[in-house]
Amino acid sequence: MAQPATLSPSSLLVSHVELYVTDARAAAEAFTGGYGFQVFATAERTGAEGASRSLALRQGGIVLVVTQALDAAHPAAAYTAVHGDGIADIALTAADVRASHADATARGATPQAAPADHDGGWVTARVGAGFDDVRHTLVQRPPTGAEAHGTPLPLPGFTPVPELAPPAAEPPALTVLDHVAVTVKSGELAASTGYYERVFGFESVYEELMVQGQEAMDSKAVRSPAGDLTFTVLAPSPDHQAGHIGDFLARHGSGGVHHLAFATENIVETVARLDKRGIVFLSTPDAYYEALAARLDLSRHSIEELREPGILADEDHAGQLFQIFTRTVHPQRTLFYEIIERIGADTFGGGNVRALYEAVQAEKAEHEGNTRTENDR
Repeated sequence: MAQPATLSPSSLLVSHVELYVTDARAAAEAFTGGYGFQVFATAERTGAEGASRSLALRQGGIVLVVTQALDAAHPAAAYTAVHGDGIADIALTAADVRASHADATARGATPQAAPADHDGGWVTARVGAGFDDVRHTLVQRPPTGAEAHGTPLPLPGFTPVPELAPPAAEPPALTVLDHVAVTVKSGELAASTGYYERVFGFESVYEELMVQGQEAMDSKAVRSPAGDLTFTVLAPSPDHQAGHIGDFLARHGSGGVHHLAFATENIVETVARLDKRGIVFLSTPDAYYEALAARLDLSRHSIEELREPGILADEDHAGQLFQIFTRTVHPQRTLFYEIIERIGADTFGGGNVRALYEAVQAEKAEHEGNTRTENDR
């Protein structure tokens, strides 16, 4: 079948990431108090999908929306009943939503909501994502009047907050959304990443089968033509034990997003700031740093600077990267965050996904050990 010529994938940019939550104000406070985000717009909406309350938050170029259902009809109610708080929508801006929606569906996207006009000149539509019940809202903003304090409003119906707190003396610690990490069921990796390659023109930038003892996972990263959205997709290997990837699937009830990675310009300074705000990170054993000097010639940050907070280091053909993962506070232990700094690296080194795997496995072992200790008392 000939592909339509209307879609320009490079014009599809990340608008925002929407989380469905049980308490929007509490979720917003966790991001503002812990990570330094600011609330810049709010919405209380009632429509065919039910009633909801949303708060939009920003930091650097990152926009998050936390949405709470106010009745049983809103999809956030069913989502949180199964998953708890989680990432439900990765919204994309489009210069022409109608053309982009038509082209995406012609390429195999699952249509969820046809293009619709809204007051003020907005146009939105929605298609399914490449993994379970996450979705993509396509957003076309009006030419003017769709900003709050210099940041584009995420969706129609949002109202700017009267005023933001005075800007901090320090610049934003977090700059952009580096990547979105996703888990899918065994055997679904090719279909999930192929969906983005076929529908949105993503390209493969990384692929690896990682084996750790009796456990293993397949991984593949795909990136949008515009370069601002990367999915790192993980799946249990069918020939090995599922490990923590299988644990996520069981606790979450399906595939989905298990973490967002936020970029920073200086990870050592940023982690210190977040630590003071109460964010807790996964620890890394000393043996990792004892081997690090032989493995990498660090281009920035000393081993001791990395060791104290537990920051990991890796490299690819283009440079180095530094990363650390937060300890999950989710009741189902299915959502956490990553802080990452890139020094030239534009993909993922071979140890990047392995570092995630080993860090989460260590957290899992510690959690299970603490549970056994408590049970023995």
